[in-house]
Amino acid sequence: MIPLPFKKADCHAPGRESRCASLFLQLAHKRYLWVPAFALMIFLIIPLVTFSRTSISDPESTPSSQVAEPTAPEGKRDLKGSEAPPGAKVSHKGEISVKATLFQVFGGLGLFLFGLHLMSDSLQKVVGGRMKRVLATLTKRPVYGLLLGTGVTAIIQSSSATTVMVVGFINAGVMDFVQSVGVILGANIGTTVTTQIVALKLDQWALPAIGLGMTLHLFFKDSKVKDSGLILLGFGMLFLGLVLMKKAIPPEAQDIIRNLFLLSSGSLKGILIGLTVGTIATAIVQSSSVTVSIIVVLASQGMVAGLKEAIPLILGCNIGTCITALIACIGADTDSKRAAVCHTFFNVFGAFLTLVVLYQPYLWLIPRIGGNLAHQIANIHVMIKLVDAALFLPIVGPFSRFISWIVPARAVVRPAIETPQYLDDRFIEEPLVATELAIKEIVRLGEISRNMIKYAMDGFMYNDVVLLNRVEEYRPAVRSLRQAIFEYVIQISRQDLTKEDAERVPKLILSLNNFDRVAGYAVRLLELGRTKVSKDIPMVGAALTELKNIYRDVDTMLTEVSAYLPEFKR
Repeated sequence: MIPLPFKKADCHAPGRESRCASLFLQLAHKRYLWVPAFALMIFLIIPLVTFSRTSISDPESTPSSQVAEPTAPEGKRDLKGSEAPPGAKVSHKGEISVKATLFQVFGGLGLFLFGLHLMSDSLQKVVGGRMKRVLATLTKRPVYGLLLGTGVTAIIQSSSATTVMVVGFINAGVMDFVQSVGVILGANIGTTVTTQIVALKLDQWALPAIGLGMTLHLFFKDSKVKDSGLILLGFGMLFLGLVLMKKAIPPEAQDIIRNLFLLSSGSLKGILIGLTVGTIATAIVQSSSVTVSIIVVLASQGMVAGLKEAIPLILGCNIGTCITALIACIGADTDSKRAAVCHTFFNVFGAFLTLVVLYQPYLWLIPRIGGNLAHQIANIHVMIKLVDAALFLPIVGPFSRFISWIVPARAVVRPAIETPQYLDDRFIEEPLVATELAIKEIVRLGEISRNMIKYAMDGFMYNDVVLLNRVEEYRPAVRSLRQAIFEYVIQISRQDLTKEDAERVPKLILSLNNFDRVAGYAVRLLELGRTKVSKDIPMVGAALTELKNIYRDVDTMLTEVSAYLPEFKR
């Protein structure tokens, strides 16, 4: 049964922090990928700009084999011997080289990010939808959640995105906080897959993968084959971008970058610098896979001296990837906040454990596993995540209670009945989560409509004015809810949906319309009931027939909804 509507004073409106969270998540989405990409590009090219200024302005940096051009205070002479006007710009090879370097780094980074997202989006179309649905149903045992979280994150290439998805599932009531802990542990492991791929040095396969991918996408009609072609295309672009970034950095700038990496090793101050830089860079890009992969690329070029310099940066990247989930939980329920805090706790505790206890053992163990420095950095990224999972998986229950103690449940201010309780624009970009939220709200609308028709029938039969007035109270709520849900479902339909998700959208709209028709029948009975009460009309055969017809139509509509929407219990 649905309780009576709440007063306007009890209505809960989203706060400014929730709107800011929504804006932040939209900005981080791939449609606005140029924003974090540009910021990261600026972060990466500072050493190059520093080098260019030094090489152009410092006369000692000019090689002795080159003859310096004569200069004069009043101007310069051209090739014919005439004097150039004062202040005229003279082209330097250094300026041209720096411009070409910056363009190549920027383009390479853009190709890398675009290839990564194209590959992950196409993987989601091929196998990701099924895995996400399994993720929402088979997480009762922590080890299943660990495996599924690893698989899903390996596909979407972002542990923060997986955690945001988990927050949405908790909001929709699909899983609870205890079930989400194993998934979050798995997400931390799955995010290391990209780094391992980058460390394999598959550069020579970039162009063949692009060619084969475009062939599959253009010349085959099967959607799975076309999406598989896009996976190969994204893979090729990813490595082509890495090749461009590798070749863009001149040898003279490599020493500067190597010296910058040395700042993150040794003293406590250096470690804090490494943590800060890694955290900020990953918070900008929203993916530790990207930032750690860049560290692997620089290491393969000899710009990282050793693991000592890389470990603080990697730990900072692990912390920075928690920012998205923390933003997503603003304005969410208690369990969603606990999931985001849990994700943050894993990574912060892992960083603390590594620096305080496991720093020296890692420096001894990782080189003995084998591989060059780039492989060692990728391996230590995996090792840190595996150790965290091994420590926390056996104690999921006590750890969940600990997080529940840190983030206690608060008294819930129930919104007015006409206010949507589940719809959340922050999850529109994740259609599976948004669909679950829409279903919860439609089921809620169905319960309200069902109660309306029950109150209307009883009020009509027994001349009960109180029940008829209750129907009148529900009337504007149904109208407002139906409009809000309809607009939300339309937003979902505009996303890049899988075949299964696209097939659900018409069923949601049909269910919504049927509930609206049920509420319409209730309003019709309300009007008839008030006429019957005011004029004291007895219950004659015609009225009973009309009531039976309405009951039959309502029963048919609710039966149809049960077929479209199994979540609705009649």
